This record gives sequence, C-alpha cells and structure tokens, in this order.
Amino acid sequence: MRWLRLSLILVIFSVANSVTLPKQFQSLATGGIEGFVFDQAGIPVPMASVQVCNTMYGGCGSAISQPNGYYEITGLAAGRYTLWAQARRYSSEWIPIVIVDEGKMTRQDLLLKREIPTMESQPERYDWASPTD
Repeated sequence: MRWLRLSLILVIFSVANSVTLPKQFQSLATGGIEGFVFDQAGIPVPMASVQVCNTMYGGCGSAISQPNGYYEITGLAAGRYTLWAQARRYSSEWIPIVIVDEGKMTRQDLLLKREIPTMESQPERYDWASPTD
C-alpha cells in the first residue's frame, strides 16, 4: 500500500512540474534585454560575449552576439541590471544601470572599441642565428 501511495505522489509531482505557462504568459512574468554590438565604425561585432547581472538579487544571464551583432537575453526578473560586453581584439563595454520592466524587452546597444596592437603586446622575437655574449 505504501508503494502505491508513493508512486501516486511521484506521478502527481512529475505532472505538476511538467505543466508550464503558455509562451505569451511567460513573457509577462519576466523581461529581457536586447540590442546590437557595434564597433566605433558602426560595424557589427559577431561572437561578442554579453553578460548581465541584477545589482540587488544577483540574477544573471548571458548571450553571444550573432553575425549581425544582435544579442538577446530573456527570462530576466524586473529590476536594475549591470550589462557588459567583451570580444576578442576589442575593449570591453560596461553599463552600470539598465532597467528591465516586467513583460518588456529593454533595448540597449553596445559599442566596443577596437584595440590597436602595440609593440608591448607583440611576442618577443629572438634571432637565434646571431651569437650572443
């Protein structure tokens, strides 16, 4: 008899956990951030890592920008977020306050500046053919 009750409880629990709200109602409970990542010339930056964290509660999300620079982070609770982006060969961009409203997508474009390599960033080269003292 105990096994039957336990089995029934497990079935009810699994059915209750598999029920989700329809997509149109899920978007009302949360918001998101979307936008484009560009460089200073207005060219989209693909494969940029875009991250966001709630400044009060610590909820975080992330996305990778598409070839056209577009990114989208959904499922965020309403609140204040810190947003930052980084990509290889670009300086990172940090925006301290982005407001996410319930049921809405906040638009926030990001501008990354292309880093110019300097002599210090180049690997040191040795001339192995010449004798050294």
